[in-house]
Amino acid sequence: SPGSHGNADLVAHFFRRAFSLIRKGGSFGLIATNTIGQGDTRESGLRHLLVEADGTIYRAQRRVKWPGAAAVVVSTVHMGKGRAGWPAPELDARAVSRISAFLREGDQDETPAVLTENAGIAFQGSIILGMGFTFDDVNAAKGQCEPISKMENLIEHDPRNAERIKPYVGGEEINNDPQYKHHRYVIDFEDFPLRRDDHLKLWNNADAAGQREMLKAGVVPRDYNGPVAADWPDLLEIVERMVRPERNKQKDEGGRKFWWLFLRPRPELKDAIRGLNQVLVQNCGASPHLAVGAIDVGSIQANTLAVFALETAVDQALLQSRIHETWARLLSSSLEDRLRYTPTDCFQTFPMPEGFRDNAPLAEIADRYLTHRAELMNTRRQGMTQTYNRFHNPLKNDEDIQTLRRLHAEMDDAVLRAYGWDDLAELAAGEFAPRYLTEDDEPEFAYQKRLFWPAAFRDKVIARLLELNQARAGAEAAAKTGRKKQPDLQLENTGGLL
Repeated sequence: SPGSHGNADLVAHFFRRAFSLIRKGGSFGLIATNTIGQGDTRESGLRHLLVEADGTIYRAQRRVKWPGAAAVVVSTVHMGKGRAGWPAPELDARAVSRISAFLREGDQDETPAVLTENAGIAFQGSIILGMGFTFDDVNAAKGQCEPISKMENLIEHDPRNAERIKPYVGGEEINNDPQYKHHRYVIDFEDFPLRRDDHLKLWNNADAAGQREMLKAGVVPRDYNGPVAADWPDLLEIVERMVRPERNKQKDEGGRKFWWLFLRPRPELKDAIRGLNQVLVQNCGASPHLAVGAIDVGSIQANTLAVFALETAVDQALLQSRIHETWARLLSSSLEDRLRYTPTDCFQTFPMPEGFRDNAPLAEIADRYLTHRAELMNTRRQGMTQTYNRFHNPLKNDEDIQTLRRLHAEMDDAVLRAYGWDDLAELAAGEFAPRYLTEDDEPEFAYQKRLFWPAAFRDKVIARLLELNQARAGAEAAAKTGRKKQPDLQLENTGGLL
């Protein structure tokens, strides 16, 4: 069907089929899975019907418990064909101005655009594809890799081995260690060829094309003056023994052929963070909380991390704010109430405030928030998962966690004001202040049992961010075609563009 995606859930096609069967002025209501307002399913279903087929959603409930014994939650959506003549729209039994394809109050139905201004900043960490690359006592006990003691012996035997062994940090460390300390190491041959061969034509006698072919084969002549993996025979022996057998089973041709290298070493990430002292990171596996940490650049970041080529406290505060979390939970996939953060969907589309890095109030609260959080975690010897579990638990009211909650609200206030949304900041300090959400008053499962803004206020934030995303994307497109880019694309208090 036009405008449909092959990976949309089947429910989208039921909506399109029902819509096609009714006349103009007709309506229908369907029970749907909650994916109807998410991702490709939204794009193929509700967005198509609202934007391209003259449809209107006049009533929706995002979370309805299925009657009976089955532990199933569904959404209900009532649509009409045509723009006028429908009852005043209601979303989750509250009056709204309009229901969008996201099943939220607002006028924006389009999927957010990837913004050029955010390019080259956020990456997934390296996919090593082979636990045998690592030194890790936990996995060594399972026979999957060598223990830390083996690494120490290899370095003692030949100190050169330390050149190719690096700290390995993943989502586990970021979530669970109060200082994000690594407990694993990884063998990294970067993009080196495998070995030298005395029988090959000399490197210096080969033309550029011939040299490229040698590098593609992973075998180079004896006069090749760059490093090769075989220069560290002790480490190569481990990789050949522990990694190669598994790689030989892979369908990925590159993974089989270049078995001594990481499958996805992320050279673009290394280029982006060169010159930085630290990077910001967020677990991109199924994680209970948005929890942004900062680590030194000397490690290999695992594929379970989203890595940001950013290092300032202001950047970290923006990413940790409820504004960014609301955006991330809107656009990411989820597992139960856990967040799966993806750099492309969650960050590259995220419209950041103009000039926020020079915003003094935001910088001041960023330092206070992050300093207090670090002190709290170190004092209690708890990582970010345990810390934010306490943060969202109404029964935990120790002074340190109360202070973190207050500072988080101040940080959100500063971020909202950095956008120029003073009206939203005032609402977030009053009528829509963060509260403990339950299944009785919160339609989205991901926010239940959290200290967060209620759904009505999140919809206001999302509407502003969607509008700002579209404005920025339009300006970037205009700049590419030679038209003058509008300055200071920011939203005023009423939601209009400044």
